[in-house]
Amino acid sequence: MMNRVKLHKLLFALLILISFSFSQVTGLSGWDIWIDAGHSQNENMGIYNYAEAWKNLRVALNIEDLLLTMTDIDAVGMTRRNDQVYVGLTERCNMANNWGASWFHSLHSDAGGSTANSTLLLWGQLANGNPDPPVGGEAMSDIMINLLTRGMRTYTVYGSIGDCSFYGCSGTGPYLAVNRLTNMPSELSEAGFHTNPRQNQLNMNAEWKRMEAWIFFWSILKFHNIPRPTVGILAGIITDLESEIPINGAQASINGLTYTTDTYASLFNQYSNDPDQLHNGFYYFEDLSNTALEVIITAPDYYPDTLTVTPLDTFITFRDIQLLSSASPFVTNTVPEEGDLSYPAWEPISINFNREMNTDSVETAFVIQPLTTGEVSWSDGNKRLSFLPDSMEFVTDYSITILETATDIYGHPFDGDGDGQPGGIFTLNFRSSPSDIFAPVLSEMYPPMTSNNIELYPIVTFAFDEEIVNLDLFPAAFHLERFSTSTDVTGLFEHYLVGEQSVFSFFPDEMLYPSEVYITRIEPGLEDAFGNVISSQSNLSFQTGNTGWDITAIHNFEAGVLSYWWDPAQSGSTTGTIAENTSLVTNTSYLNHLTNSTQAMEIQYGWNSSATEWLIREYLGSGPPRDVHFNDNYSLQVYIFGDGSGNLFRFAVDDHIPSTAGSYHEVSPWYTIDWKGWRLVTWDMQNDGTGTWLGDGNLDGTLRFDSIQLSYSPGNPTIGSFVFDDLRIVQNVVMHTETSLTNLPGTYQLSQNYPNPFNPETTIEYSLPKFEKVSITVYNLIGEQVITLVNQHEKAGRHQVRWNGVNHLDQPVSSGVYIYTLKTSASAISKRMLFLK
Repeated sequence: MMNRVKLHKLLFALLILISFSFSQVTGLSGWDIWIDAGHSQNENMGIYNYAEAWKNLRVALNIEDLLLTMTDIDAVGMTRRNDQVYVGLTERCNMANNWGASWFHSLHSDAGGSTANSTLLLWGQLANGNPDPPVGGEAMSDIMINLLTRGMRTYTVYGSIGDCSFYGCSGTGPYLAVNRLTNMPSELSEAGFHTNPRQNQLNMNAEWKRMEAWIFFWSILKFHNIPRPTVGILAGIITDLESEIPINGAQASINGLTYTTDTYASLFNQYSNDPDQLHNGFYYFEDLSNTALEVIITAPDYYPDTLTVTPLDTFITFRDIQLLSSASPFVTNTVPEEGDLSYPAWEPISINFNREMNTDSVETAFVIQPLTTGEVSWSDGNKRLSFLPDSMEFVTDYSITILETATDIYGHPFDGDGDGQPGGIFTLNFRSSPSDIFAPVLSEMYPPMTSNNIELYPIVTFAFDEEIVNLDLFPAAFHLERFSTSTDVTGLFEHYLVGEQSVFSFFPDEMLYPSEVYITRIEPGLEDAFGNVISSQSNLSFQTGNTGWDITAIHNFEAGVLSYWWDPAQSGSTTGTIAENTSLVTNTSYLNHLTNSTQAMEIQYGWNSSATEWLIREYLGSGPPRDVHFNDNYSLQVYIFGDGSGNLFRFAVDDHIPSTAGSYHEVSPWYTIDWKGWRLVTWDMQNDGTGTWLGDGNLDGTLRFDSIQLSYSPGNPTIGSFVFDDLRIVQNVVMHTETSLTNLPGTYQLSQNYPNPFNPETTIEYSLPKFEKVSITVYNLIGEQVITLVNQHEKAGRHQVRWNGVNHLDQPVSSGVYIYTLKTSASAISKRMLFLK
């Protein structure tokens, strides 16, 4: 009984006897090929909903057609013939092996980044680098890669390469199943990237796929040293001359033959709901004679073009054609848009055209009312006109017109009214904005976001970039919350206007807890004088330190400001000032409410910017404040209400009091007053070092306060003032946290994580009085378990674990509040922590 495979091949050969009598090519008799249309059904969907599997099948069918109708090949086998069947990798190889094929080729397109579009041939390779027997795939690939790259009009990176060299081999090789499991020479082709937008649109075209099939057909002939029959193929892309976008529905005509490029109605509606999204512009002719041919290209709303082409007899003849639109130029869009009722009066006006314009004709036709001078510029290849007004009135109706005398660079008359016909006047109407259209912005805050070691009695300050008018809303909109207990801190609010900018200060009624996280929130609703409202909530956090102070007042400025302190001009050290703008006054408006102050000292400065040196020495000349003696074990402190000028302040002290070896004037480093509102300035005399003035730079004797000193930093404001309150010396006192007081040694302890808030990692410490099973688990606010950090037996003592803000799936969690819980046989202790991205 005849073998079923041999019978199948015999019947297949009989079926092509008739077509063989018309064949143009001989030399493939006794040879056959199995063509694998890579993947199945709609696998590997491309960027515009056209699958790689669909393209592969139609290329395969075209290869079969060319081989059967034009050569004496014995037979062509196919993995699949439709888009419904599913064929697995092993099944593909077994089909070819059972069929007894002489050759196996697997068709594919590649995938990757949207800009990638190279070609690739992969032949079977063993791990030792040798071709997989029976050999032949490498030689076929070397031929095919050059033709495929030319035909796809792209480039190649790796060219023809063994699959083990490309992927690496974990076994003996080859890497690819279609090369490893087949019993005949084989290779796999990647004809461009179906994830490339341009390639995917071309892959949709039927003749593009046939062109790819011709390339494989010619590769097979060359491998068998069979002369290539005369090629008469003309193909190319028809595009818009100006935009370079391929034209849908363009027609190419040769000797009565017409090819129409794909359109939404003819093809693209299958893959997109947007009639203008897809364009391939591809045209194609085959079976042309190798003589001079007249090609006429036409498209609606374009000037026709004619060219003479003599098709090559060795390869595809590519001729790309650009058509010039015959439509009138028009305005595509504007900034502002028509009817805008609040366009920023200081912003440029842009008018965008669909094509390059004759700039002189447009500028001559450009009119703005009310008449406004300004600067005209062009960009985007002279398709965008920008008009930057010298000045526009606020809240004023404007009208811009472009007369019909405007033209594009080709002389086409302007379609001003956008009706598709030449003529008409373009008009843009809009209203300019008020002088301010932006909501107030939080420009400065103290304590700074996520800062730590903050004083236990801070003045919480928020500065905005403009004046807030609905001041009565701020007390309700502001919250200072102790994070661990979710309780609000009470206190006193003050509003200050500093240089037309609102500054709010909050003075807590009581000392904050040491080593605690505090959250400050400002809710939406604050607005400026123009009705611009803050629409989002501000959330800030800080952590207090564990240090308080033993305070000794030097001067609280409640009395004797003008009698104890000299006028700035009285000191011979004062220099570089403008006398009439420099003075010392008492201030009863800007006060430190933490100490129930009723008076403060204000130094008004005026700097002569032409000077080369600047110093105001505000000298403490007499009174009880001169009798406060101290040493460098103390820190000097003073509250300063800053004007944000960036000018300078420092402390000065007398050293060696009483004078036994001569007196010295030592100074602190300079502090830049770049903040607005109240701030506590501290000179830690043991750790902060000294500045340079009249002393030797050493604090080595008994000290007393000498002066407040100011200086000018060039480029900053020359006129302004600083307010000072509560000048004092302090010594640090370590404050105990609630945890250290209540969780006594020998008990279960869970400490507050640190840092907190945190990003990206925080540490959790805990203590156990005995050896036992313990777990540390993190939950979200709705009680869902996020991750278990510890779940094991541990010995007595202190332990710690870190959390890096991921869940049990090792995925990052979102910003927010989380609960962490210590569970033992005796208790469960929970605390809150804040993760901020």
